[in-house]
Amino acid sequence: MAQISSAELKLYVWTGDSTQRPATPRYTLNKVRPTNSTSIVFEVAELIKDYVKVKFDGNYEAIQQSAWVQWTIKRTYDDASETNETSELHMAFRGYGELSDGVNPELSKDLMISNSIIHNLCGDTITAPFFVSPTKGVTKVEYFQDTTSIVTQATGTFTDFTIAQGIKLNPPLPAITIDKTGTMVGNSNKVVSSGGIPNNATKFTYQTNDGRDRTVLIKCIDECKNTPHKISFTNKNGVIQDMWFFALKRDSMNAAREDYKASIIDITGPANYNESNHQTRYLENQGKERFTMNTGFISEAYNQVLKELLVSEFVYIHDRFRSSPTNSAFSLAVPTTVVTGSVRLLRRKEDKLINYAIDFEADSDFVQSIR
Repeated sequence: MAQISSAELKLYVWTGDSTQRPATPRYTLNKVRPTNSTSIVFEVAELIKDYVKVKFDGNYEAIQQSAWVQWTIKRTYDDASETNETSELHMAFRGYGELSDGVNPELSKDLMISNSIIHNLCGDTITAPFFVSPTKGVTKVEYFQDTTSIVTQATGTFTDFTIAQGIKLNPPLPAITIDKTGTMVGNSNKVVSSGGIPNNATKFTYQTNDGRDRTVLIKCIDECKNTPHKISFTNKNGVIQDMWFFALKRDSMNAAREDYKASIIDITGPANYNESNHQTRYLENQGKERFTMNTGFISEAYNQVLKELLVSEFVYIHDRFRSSPTNSAFSLAVPTTVVTGSVRLLRRKEDKLINYAIDFEADSDFVQSIR
């Protein structure tokens, strides 16, 4: 039986309209089958990741967090009896699997967040990202105030896509192992449905294509002592998720200086110096703002969310006093980074009330250094 001897992979990555594939591939990879192996493996996740950009300025209606991917593989066999070529179109996010998920795990294909309870500031806008597809994902969402139905939404008709992290070639057909998921026909910026949830909703149910109904509770928190702050971040599914910090926020400042001693002797006349002149001069004088925020008492369901926040590549804090430049209905999302590197996860059974204090640092320097 003929075995595969070599393969050529052409990888196209782009955003926007799914039909507007660029003429030139981003990458062209060639591999020869290793000795004592029956297959060829292309690892493409890191290559694709370079072109999956996350852009979010606070406007939930214009988030960019995905890209189209098309791969074309040409296989050649050792007896030169045949060659064949296959091509598939997929959708890519900057998602990831955990070690316990196994090799190339398939991520959420319904509600694209991990928690079954959502804490929200009373009266504030709340959004939830859904995976929508006629064959997989969410087909209907219904919002309730207590037991009364207030809004029912059909999520639309789309075609689903999946992106393979590893492409394993083994005659006669390749086996595709799945890592990242998405869905949509049309523009890649509208892949995820992040519809606004009614402010008076106390829960919502969503129905998957296989007819299962699931419920997510919404707990409104009316914080009267502290000013709540909203953090947005990319979660393990690669989509923007919100998390409120309701309790105390403390601000601090870190400064870093590089200086030298300058001579202040004035020799234009008799040697002298002015006591009011600075002897210390700075090559670099910069700082960064830092702040510690407390979640307040939240559900244990947020333990997984907290883990995803700590390892997130893209984190934002919302500035209530400035508006998104692309939609004034939303507040400006300002980039920040998570400084906290270690957290003990709390359990209601042992710890009773659950509160987390997380350290953040401004992504930008305090003194404007953009050149």
